[in-house]
Amino acid sequence: MLSFFIAYKQSSIHCLRWGTGKDILVCLHGFGETAESFAPLARQIEDKYTLIAVDMPLHGKTTWNEGMRCVAEDMIGMLDQVPELAGKRFSIAGYSMGGRVALSVYEQIPQRIQQLILLAPDGLKMNFWYWLATQTFYGNRLFRYFMKQPAIFLSGTRLLKKSGLINMGVYNYVHQYLNVDENRKQLYTIWTTFRKCKPRVRIIRKQIKTNSSPVLLVYGKYDKIIRYSTGKQFRKGLESYCTLHILPCGHRVLQHKNIPGIAALLS
Repeated sequence: MLSFFIAYKQSSIHCLRWGTGKDILVCLHGFGETAESFAPLARQIEDKYTLIAVDMPLHGKTTWNEGMRCVAEDMIGMLDQVPELAGKRFSIAGYSMGGRVALSVYEQIPQRIQQLILLAPDGLKMNFWYWLATQTFYGNRLFRYFMKQPAIFLSGTRLLKKSGLINMGVYNYVHQYLNVDENRKQLYTIWTTFRKCKPRVRIIRKQIKTNSSPVLLVYGKYDKIIRYSTGKQFRKGLESYCTLHILPCGHRVLQHKNIPGIAALLS
């Protein structure tokens, strides 16, 4: 594994590289994680791929000095600073939030993407609460207020759970994660920074057909955050290009027990 930094505008982007394979695979991690989360997978497929995993803005060792905004064009600009990637074709894998970013990148440069690999991906369906908190002016203001005054917010989620407007998985995640001040600040900052990475699914579906782009979808059967039914719906009409695999796990599809199965799908 090689750790290195690339310069992008006023920022310093940390990356990890594994393998010597002729195919290039870019890996984008989930919310609150780092490029290192792909290490177990990389070690199993490094003969086939050269893997480039990125610490996305506001994560890991990356220093982001471009304000609270990161769009697909920024991600492409960063990737093109990596010598192996500049102007070349590559495959891209995204887990959870990284899936949404990968979809946004694909939408901008579909002709450069050899394969689109989506692991429990966000972005195929916009959650109402995420939309309210990041895509509307007043919703974002309320989001910021509630992150500073969490007692009201957490009480509200209890009422939403009782009324069935959020499921138990989301409820548990909220209460486990947002009881810590630093976690709430991180959530607000990252969600707001990536708010413009919102893939247009209808356009992407057309691009997949036009470019004959292979798509691999991997979901956890027991995932309460991002359900595999979303992948089933997305695949309708794209069966010739898109394969769907459901693993016996929850949202964390990159846990060690799943790595051999995912590696086999990629090999």
